[in-house]
Amino acid sequence: MDCRYPMKSLLGDYLRGGVGLAAACGLLAGATMLTAFQYILIAAALLFAGYVLRTWVRHRTVYALSEEGLRADGPFGRAVRWADLRDARLRYFAIRRDRKSGWLQLTLKTADAKLSVDSELDGFDAVLERAALAVRRNGLELSDPMAENFATAGFPVRPAAGEDAPAPRGAAEAP
Repeated sequence: MDCRYPMKSLLGDYLRGGVGLAAACGLLAGATMLTAFQYILIAAALLFAGYVLRTWVRHRTVYALSEEGLRADGPFGRAVRWADLRDARLRYFAIRRDRKSGWLQLTLKTADAKLSVDSELDGFDAVLERAALAVRRNGLELSDPMAENFATAGFPVRPAAGEDAPAPRGAAEAP
């Protein structure tokens, strides 16, 4: 299954980054001498340029979800195999204090790769479901807030009461 960020969400990011970059560069162009204010504008221009570049990378990246793992095909492509998963973090970022709106960010780590996606990604729920399954199969220990975030999203990573927990990865079997 191929997943990508929808153009609808990327357009807003391009617009915000472009307007900020244009404003900072426009003010810099009108400066007659270099003062502390211009250094702040240079920093702002670099920040907005980085934001536009990050948006472009998201635009160009296609995520391939499979039984074996998640692969990012794009400018900074990398892959995470579910069998090699060592850590999974699911964070919720609230926009308002009432926590009624916000987004989730999933970060997957193996020994040699790290991959992050957020809930704007088309197919995010399918990625989250596979990640939760890999966490359970690999017997990964997650902090209580991370496990709670998975459960709240509908993909519990800890066994329910009365259900057997998977053996931790690399655990020796009893005779």
